[in-house]
Amino acid sequence: MKLIASQVDILLDHTRSFLTRLEFPSWDEYIEASSTAIHDLRAASISSWKLTYISFRPVFILLGILSHYLAILLRIIAKHSIAHGWKAIKEGYYQFRVASVWFIKFQRELPSSARYAELGALSVLATLWLLRRHVRKYHYAERISKWYSNKKRLALRKYHRGVERVAETSSVLATLLPHLLYLAFAIAIKRVVPSLVTYFATRTYLCSIISFWHPLYLTFSVLGRLLPHLRKYKDAESESEDHTSTKSRKKETTTPSKLKQQKQQKTELEELRVEAIDLLKYWVVSAILLAIVRTGKLMPIIGQILNVTDTTMDTSSTTTPAAKGFFNRTTKDTGLYSKLRLSGKFVEEVTLGFMIWLRFMPASITGDEVKDNVTNALSPMRPSTIGAKKAPLGKVRMESKGVDKHRPVDILYSKLSPFVLSAMNSSAFLTKRAFGDSRNEGSTFMLGVIQKLQSFLDLFVLVRLIKKETKDWLIVTMVESSALLPALTTLLMPSYFTNYGVIYVSLVVPAGYSISCCNEIQTSSSAEMIDNVLVLEETSRYLQFWMVHAGITLLLASFAPLLAWIPLSTHATWLLWAYIQLESSTLKFYGWFESELGKNPNETAVVSTTKRIISALPSNVDASEKVEQSEGDDKKKVE
Repeated sequence: MKLIASQVDILLDHTRSFLTRLEFPSWDEYIEASSTAIHDLRAASISSWKLTYISFRPVFILLGILSHYLAILLRIIAKHSIAHGWKAIKEGYYQFRVASVWFIKFQRELPSSARYAELGALSVLATLWLLRRHVRKYHYAERISKWYSNKKRLALRKYHRGVERVAETSSVLATLLPHLLYLAFAIAIKRVVPSLVTYFATRTYLCSIISFWHPLYLTFSVLGRLLPHLRKYKDAESESEDHTSTKSRKKETTTPSKLKQQKQQKTELEELRVEAIDLLKYWVVSAILLAIVRTGKLMPIIGQILNVTDTTMDTSSTTTPAAKGFFNRTTKDTGLYSKLRLSGKFVEEVTLGFMIWLRFMPASITGDEVKDNVTNALSPMRPSTIGAKKAPLGKVRMESKGVDKHRPVDILYSKLSPFVLSAMNSSAFLTKRAFGDSRNEGSTFMLGVIQKLQSFLDLFVLVRLIKKETKDWLIVTMVESSALLPALTTLLMPSYFTNYGVIYVSLVVPAGYSISCCNEIQTSSSAEMIDNVLVLEETSRYLQFWMVHAGITLLLASFAPLLAWIPLSTHATWLLWAYIQLESSTLKFYGWFESELGKNPNETAVVSTTKRIISALPSNVDASEKVEQSEGDDKKKVE
């Protein structure tokens, strides 16, 4: 125990010595440090509060002022709204009471038959509302649509099987079967409701819309959708030229979004290509038919027959001059050939039926071209546009070649286009050959002249007498004017012979150029986007020409009675069509036409020119004012 106690004492001594070495501060020092820290913390808090108050004081002042005025404004609004609201409620109550009293008196004064009629009308409205709910609840509309689709599909299958059976006997009869059915249908409608057919053909604008305005709208739509692609291609081409002239840059990485965008753009270009082919074919067929009829009307014997007569109808027709321009109507019924002339009603009815057949008749497909896709193949829509979203571009193009040849437009196009190409005598295809394209072998006199002229102009460009753009413009103008040489001799003849030249310049030459462009689009085998853009860029030029052609035709037809009194007006018309035929003129006229469409109707050139002409004409108001002024002066002199 003593040993333990001694060890404890030693341990306590060591502990005391260790604590004395640590030198802990006294308790008073702890109290003093704590009071100092509390004082500093209080001073820092006060200074932070003062800084925050000083910083946000302007904001608090502004919010206080705004709150004060807002409270005043809300109090005024509440005061007046409550007062006026109470007045409105009282006035509404009075009006409702007066209306109720009037309605009750009115209903009491009504006879019993009128009350029953009102009750029946209310019950019919309630029944219709309940029927609408019932139809929506059980989806009757969807069921009817599905039933109609099934019946339509079954009918198309039966029709296709019938066509296949006829094709086993005669392929020609199978090809003509849809057209024969349409002819029988048209004759049946004429036999059942003749007055309705006559009304639509002679008293409405249906034929004009089908044959002129609707294709014109489609052409403008295709050009509008094609313009962004052409601009994008030209911008990319200019950027590539700028980058090749400067330092080479890194290749852009193709992301999935870019690949998807390129694929979508290719699909759109393919659809535009198909639509451009269809529109070019239609304008070509329309121009050729119009040229044939106009040429026939200028001939002595055929012209007497084609100038139809109808003394029972009004001489004013509802169709536009450009759309109906196949026949002329005269009220004279004298001469040897008067008995051979057709009636105006009959001609307009046949024209309407022909235009419906030409524009909306679907393809007559036989053999293995349909298979399972009967609905798409026999629909009025183009099979190539339907399958363009599902099949690859190359397959779509191959399918469209075999399907489109059976439509009425394609049939007439394939039969009439060779005659136009032979009539132009190959002068319409000198452009590419003059610039080094040797795909078309052979040579002509004009080709040699243009090549020699090109060498002279190259020399002028070398010595800097003219610019390269001027040289290209001169060559292109010379080449495009060479197609007009067959009609140049008619310009020096009387107006009767000049009319043949006008037909050739305004219809045959643009039809030949369009045929060449259309054949180039159809024979293009590459599915690359750049090739499609280049081909469609040339196509847009001829689509723009047909837009300008339509506008000029309407203008000339409107002023035809006035031009008939002007000497050499036919020769001026020849020169006008020759000028519009040039590419630079076509682009200029179409640009003006497009800008006029985007303006306000009161700001267009036509309206402003009409206003100027009207203002320049002598007015009766000015004369009356002068007479009144002179009478007033005489009275003053007498007084």
